[in-house]
Amino acid sequence: MIATTIGYWGDMFRHRRVRVVAVLLTGWAVLTAVERWAERAPWPSAVLAGLLWSCVVAGAWWFAEWTQLTRATAHREHDGFGRRENRSAESAAKARSGMPGRDHPG
Repeated sequence: MIATTIGYWGDMFRHRRVRVVAVLLTGWAVLTAVERWAERAPWPSAVLAGLLWSCVVAGAWWFAEWTQLTRATAHREHDGFGRRENRSAESAAKARSGMPGRDHPG
């Protein structure tokens, strides 16, 4: 039961929007606490300031993931010589089958 639950939550964190919302909510709670106790702000002001700063942090997180996603996708689509690969699944499997240690020992 617990492993299934952990697997479900692990699958959810594969999506960027879920990770950004998790950063936003966690940041909101932490930054509201910081504003309340460290800055000695009243609760309404602390909640608004925490929300503002957590939006800034979540926006930076989203931007960092967005820029890294573009780089990772571009890296996978090129063959190393500046050309885009245009391989089907069959030709990719065929190219891998000739490599030692992939499908057969040796």
